Order: sequence, then structure tokens, then C-alpha cells
Amino acid sequence: MSDETKDLDNGSRLKMEFEAESGDRAAGGNYREANRRRLVDFFQAGAKQSRMFGYELEHVILHKDTEGPVSYAEENGVRAVLRRMSPRYEREVYDGDDLVGLARGSEYVSLEPAAQIEVSAGPFESVGDAEASYLAFREALDPALEELGLFAPMVGYNPSAKASDLELIPKFRYDSMNRFLGNEAYAGITMMRGSASLQVSIDFADEADAMLKFRVAQLISPILALMCDNSPVYEARPRTRKMVRTGIWSGMRQDRVGTVPGSLSPGFSFERYADYVLSRGAILVPDGRGSWEYVGDKTFYEVYADRVMTDAEVEHALSMVWPDVRLKSFIEIRPADAMPFDFSLAYITLVKNLFYGERNLVALDELLAGLDERDVRDAKRSLMERGYAARVYGRSVEFWVDLLVNLAIATADIDEAPYLEPLRAMTGNRLTLADAPVC
Repeated sequence: MSDETKDLDNGSRLKMEFEAESGDRAAGGNYREANRRRLVDFFQAGAKQSRMFGYELEHVILHKDTEGPVSYAEENGVRAVLRRMSPRYEREVYDGDDLVGLARGSEYVSLEPAAQIEVSAGPFESVGDAEASYLAFREALDPALEELGLFAPMVGYNPSAKASDLELIPKFRYDSMNRFLGNEAYAGITMMRGSASLQVSIDFADEADAMLKFRVAQLISPILALMCDNSPVYEARPRTRKMVRTGIWSGMRQDRVGTVPGSLSPGFSFERYADYVLSRGAILVPDGRGSWEYVGDKTFYEVYADRVMTDAEVEHALSMVWPDVRLKSFIEIRPADAMPFDFSLAYITLVKNLFYGERNLVALDELLAGLDERDVRDAKRSLMERGYAARVYGRSVEFWVDLLVNLAIATADIDEAPYLEPLRAMTGNRLTLADAPVC
């Protein structure tokens, strides 16, 4: 499908651009190093001895009667959903006069660009705690949807309309991203408006542990994307290639998505990731007066050339890149489609046990040694074209899928192992939810 993906081979060019920017960009003066240090300090402060995790799960919302899209502001739309959910929450979040989120404890309900409802929660010690948290969220969401004649199909891409026909919520951040990314490629529009994902966050003990987990997570991301492929429809038509969301990300300009340049090499560091972030076009930044300013291609180094960034500005900068795996005060693993919650719990359990099993990490790192960004791009291309018939990193994808599942099963304790069963059974049959959607 021509709109779903572009040639991935521009990654090498972008890597050279990034390395040139990292080494040669003069903008930033004496504050360049100070701001790089601010991000490094932020990462180091996030280090902890922990097996905690969190998740973010996005929900496409449709009308029950027509199965058509639901906008934020329409009568009985997503704004009305939030209003009906609000009595169960401790705090409402507004953008100007518009209700755009809810919060209680460590759970946050927010909106993605085309009014996809996202719940983010954690940190948790056990998968059972994550399950209880999500069920509590659905106890608030489901009655509101039922009252308004809506439902959440739990898919990775909106099946009801073309992305360009989906209305943005009223938020300056999304207007700015739409303006910037839409000018780069139509894939930027489809990413923002059509897609829905499941993201899992894990902790790291120190810089070495972070870089090991970051490297392994990026290398297995294409395999995880296949295992969690749940997008049978693209732009209101049956898809023509597998892994729709992977195709969308691959169709964007690769300077802030995909594999972070240089990050698969042993010498990658917090400092180099900070340089990667700060040398990207900022798109928009806080204006210091409680609002936002559109800055387009102007980099964070250039925006903050005359002063040190605040904590809020650091956190905003880290949110404006969207690689397969993202570094914050934790590691965010991002390739999975939104899925029905029994499959989402299975995936959360998989990630937890892969990355908190020290032997698992060492074994995977050894098996994946010597691979680079081109290998990851080739893996994505092969998987999008051939699915379970693909070869990845010189082996069948079946080898890699079975390895990941078996490593997680061997590591999971007796209480958590049963959560893996939906994913184990589906992958064992070499199927994805997009092949035979269950919800």
C-alpha cells in the first residue's frame, strides 16, 4: 500500500545527518553543554533498583449504530464521555476551557489527537495490580460509552474513516504537530489521528542497565510489533500489508522515529541520547507565559541557546521524539498495537519478564550482537511483507517469537504465568489479531 510505508533506506542518510549535527552544530553557545547535562541528570535521577512497570493503552471510540468515528466536541462525543467519567476521578484536566483529561492516584485518562482515549497507569509491582487498575478504569468508561451509544473496538488503527477526515481535539500541541508532521508526510497525519497503541514502561538500575535494555528493546521491536499486530483496516479499507502502525512510522521522516541513530552500538550513552533529542526540531515549546509557541524546525539547542532549560522544558523535549523505544526516567517500549485487555495483559507480562530477567537480557543481547539500524529496517520490511513467513536477523521469525515467549514463561512466577496464555496460544498458531480479530 503506497500510503502505508515509504522506502526505509534513508536511515543511513539520517544517521549521517544526526552525527554531523551532534558534532558540528554551533548553535547553543555555552548553554549547549549545560542543557545536554540537564537531560543526562534527568536520566540519572530516574535510575532505581526496581521491577516496577507501567502501561499506556489507547482506545479508538466509535458509534455503536453506524460504527462511524466519534469526535471530541460533537453531541454525545468524547467530551461527553469524560464528563460522565469525571465523578469517579479526583481531578479534571483542562486545556483552556476544554476538558481533556482526568486523574486519580497514579492513573491518568487523556486524549490523543483525534480523541482516542488513553489510560496510563502505574508503576505496579505485579500484573495483577495492573489488571485491577485497568478494570477500575473500564468501570468508569463502559457505562459512559453505553449511555452515549458508543463503544471501544480495541484495535490498532481506526477502522471507520480516513485519518484526514478525523477531527483533531482542540489542543495547541496537536495543531502544531499536525502542521509540522503533515507537511512532512501523510504518514504523520495517520500516526496522529488513526493509530492506537499499547506502551509498556520499565525501570533501569543505572546507565549501563538502561543502555542494555534500550538496545535489546529496539532490536526486538519489529518482532513485538508482529506479535501484537491488530490493525486489519487502514484508511477505511482492508489493509494490503501487515503491521499497519509499523508501516506508518516507517513512512515518516526518520529523524525522530524508528531506531535512534547509533543506539545499537556498545558506546551509546545518556549523553548521546540527550544530543539526539536536543538536535531535533522542537515543533512547539512553552512560551514562558502559560501558553505555547510554534517553532517548527528550530532545534531545542537553538530555542534554549541563551539559558538553561527548566524541568518542564526537559520533560517536554523528551516527549517530542517517538522512536520505537523512548528514554525518559524509565524506558518506554512502543511498538505494540492496542489490543483487547487479555492480550494486552499477556504482552505486559511478556515485557516485564523479558526485561527483568537478567539471563534473558544477556541471552538476547548475545544473540542480537552486531546488528545495526539497517538490519532493523530490513526486519520491518520483511515482516510487513511476509508476516510469519519472514526471516529476521538471519533466522525465521518463528524462532524469535518462540524464543521471546519461552523466555518469558520460564521467568514468570506461578501467579503471572497464566497471563501469557492468550499471546502464547495465538503466536503458537502463527496468527495475529489482525488475521482473526476477536473484538
